Amino acid sequence: MHQKKLLLFVGLILLYSNAVFSQSLEEDKTHVRTWNRFADQTLALHNKLIDELPVKRETDSGGYAHLPDFYQEESYYHNGKLISRLQRESETGKPHVIEVFIRDDQGRVVRDYTAAYLPEYHNAPTQTLVSLHAYNGELHAFRSFDASGELVVERCTGTLEGKEVNLLQDLDQIFQAAQLDEELQQTREYRRCFEGLPREPGKYLRPTGLSGKG
Repeated sequence: MHQKKLLLFVGLILLYSNAVFSQSLEEDKTHVRTWNRFADQTLALHNKLIDELPVKRETDSGGYAHLPDFYQEESYYHNGKLISRLQRESETGKPHVIEVFIRDDQGRVVRDYTAAYLPEYHNAPTQTLVSLHAYNGELHAFRSFDASGELVVERCTGTLEGKEVNLLQDLDQIFQAAQLDEELQQTREYRRCFEGLPREPGKYLRPTGLSGKG
């Protein structure tokens, strides 16, 4: 998936998950502790990468309709590839969104981590994601999990034997069905897309890695 499309897709998940999780974060101390730890580790990985790699920094600002200049954004590139992006609240300097991209030797994203807070809400992030990526031929697939290890989305795009592939199982489908679509999983496209891609985040639930290794 093209990087801009990936970031847009993550943004759509954020908008959906804010409403779903904000109430539980107020009430569930274990949830708050787990998701805060994930955010702290993602920020630490961001700092590690920009400290250890030669990077180019680009700055920007942005916000929302009611808060047009809410955050300052720093994007970091290594060998022309985005490796991390950090948004901080303009007034407080607190992290707003943290994104880190771990790449293989070909520059492809193999893992990415996201922690995001609602504006002016810092009890805990209201979105956490670790996404694991796989590349099979001209197919690019990923599965995304929250910091509690729950699968929230899986997607595959590309071509298989000249045929366009665009598979998506999103939050709505997973929550409503309480499981992934078994019929879809039996298709050739699905099997080729997700071949070799873990169904659980495993050790990667903790943000880690340099150059695709960790």
